[in-house]
Amino acid sequence: MKFKLVSCIFSMVFTSILCYSQSENTTSFETKVNIEFSQSPINLTGIDAKFAKDIAYDVYCETVFDVFLPTSARATGMVIYIHGGGFRGGDKSHNYHPGFEKEVRALLSNNISVANINYRLLTKNEETEGVLKSLKDAKRAIQYIRSIACDLNIEKERIALTGGSAGAGASLWIATNDDMRDESNSDPVLHESTRVKAIALRQPQASYDIEDRWINNVFVDYGITFNDLLALGQDRLFQFYGVSTLEEYNTPEIDTYRSQVDMLSFITSDDPDIWAEGIKTDVAPPINPNIAFHHPFHVREIKDKADSVGVPNICYYGKNPLIFGDSSNEKQIDFLIRKVNE
Repeated sequence: MKFKLVSCIFSMVFTSILCYSQSENTTSFETKVNIEFSQSPINLTGIDAKFAKDIAYDVYCETVFDVFLPTSARATGMVIYIHGGGFRGGDKSHNYHPGFEKEVRALLSNNISVANINYRLLTKNEETEGVLKSLKDAKRAIQYIRSIACDLNIEKERIALTGGSAGAGASLWIATNDDMRDESNSDPVLHESTRVKAIALRQPQASYDIEDRWINNVFVDYGITFNDLLALGQDRLFQFYGVSTLEEYNTPEIDTYRSQVDMLSFITSDDPDIWAEGIKTDVAPPINPNIAFHHPFHVREIKDKADSVGVPNICYYGKNPLIFGDSSNEKQIDFLIRKVNE
């Protein structure tokens, strides 16, 4: 369902949407706008913009987002932030630190709106959905934001994604999938496109096919085995795929699941430009989960695949030593402003 920007009139509709707990069995969601402006969690002095928090994009208590909207006579672009935390923790409020404040002020000053989303996390006994639960929530958030583009005064075609760690992985998953819109679905939110203009990734994971891609690509230099990965945290590995035993993991169903979260295999020439940075973790064998999930070689693999298919990219990776730095020296915020306002 194509949105005609020229017919949009910026409006606010105050409505209440019930917040359901994760355990409740419900699929009903009223696609009404729930925008009520409030005090910003960061300093917006000198910036003509408004802030709204906890706008629901689905029925769960966790599926909400905040938004910063510059006052603008024309529709703006938008950057959507997806928080990190290994899909087991984190919250959009964790982004409200001085560095984030500086980025938001820069974006708003360049007539770019900002959204900051939450999503459902993996539970301690995640034996059903796995990481696709979080990824699909992030996807839906983008679709919902597009469905209320008129109310937010944003232009659907000018949206970029950014995040760190799990937020970077989610951004990569959304951006490299073919368009996941489903116009046959009874839910109009899912009719919206998932394609974006650009992604900016900080300490990303190149793939969530952990067994194949991490052994044969990301950590090929170290000759690690599947047993080495299990030693990093068997329960955490199983949690990613919604299983609890090795027997449940070693099935054709999980092979299919892994293929659905293998972002490296999705990267094709029609994907958006990529900015990626992996410079906070030493170039060392993946002897603990932090190194494994944030190793600079994740960015190496993203760059190698993007280069091979012709996706423009700006990458920096390596710590002790820095292995590769793009000659442009373009920073994340400058990349996002450039791409959204192209």
